[in-house]
Amino acid sequence: MEYQLIRSSRRKTIALQVSNAQVIVRAPKFVKTAYVEKLIQSKLQWLQQKVAEQKENLVLNPTFTQQLSSENTHNKPSVYIDGLPHNIIIEFGKKNVIQNKIEQSLTVVLNPRYKSNELHSEVIITKVKSQIEGWFKERVEDYIEQHLVAFSQQMSLHASSFKVRKYKARWGSCNSRGELSFNYLLKMLPAWVIDYVIIHELCHLEHMNHSTSFWQLVAAHCPEYQSAKHWMQLHQLYLKWS
Repeated sequence: MEYQLIRSSRRKTIALQVSNAQVIVRAPKFVKTAYVEKLIQSKLQWLQQKVAEQKENLVLNPTFTQQLSSENTHNKPSVYIDGLPHNIIIEFGKKNVIQNKIEQSLTVVLNPRYKSNELHSEVIITKVKSQIEGWFKERVEDYIEQHLVAFSQQMSLHASSFKVRKYKARWGSCNSRGELSFNYLLKMLPAWVIDYVIIHELCHLEHMNHSTSFWQLVAAHCPEYQSAKHWMQLHQLYLKWS
């Protein structure tokens, strides 16, 4: 079975993940490839089942790029924003802007120079994705900046800094220097779920693990954290961006 092996000097345990029908192995640097191969073989049936399930889901729930590439005009491309699916409308105007005026729709306005391209061309797809990503990043930065201050004061836990970037497989992170990072795709989630992610990462300033003490601290400041985790699991098929 094909798989992607990602080694890290900070990781202490080995983990198997199936994402977008691809097997990913995350392992410490000291783990030998032979051990990884043996582990893959021991979990082969489970991995094959997960890959098959996700391949079927990718057909039923195409990625955003696949939606944009489709010439089927009956279904408009859609993306989750604030926890709800939004249709993407592409228009042409004087400058590149994003408009969120119509309920559950996002209008991407492109410069008229793009009119010469086919609507489903790679040029249009790249530009539309780039604009939406920039729009996501700006709004998530604003949201985190405002709410991080409030939660930090409430919890008496203060990060040294934070940044917003794109991650493939995580919503946020915290390092030993007290620096927090957040995924700009958080814009896909409802505000109350984003709040859980912020609180989750702040709790890592006190517990750099997922121990019982860590989850007790999360629960103390976010009693609905189990519901937030459940929402993310329930909607994970729709929270794709590639």
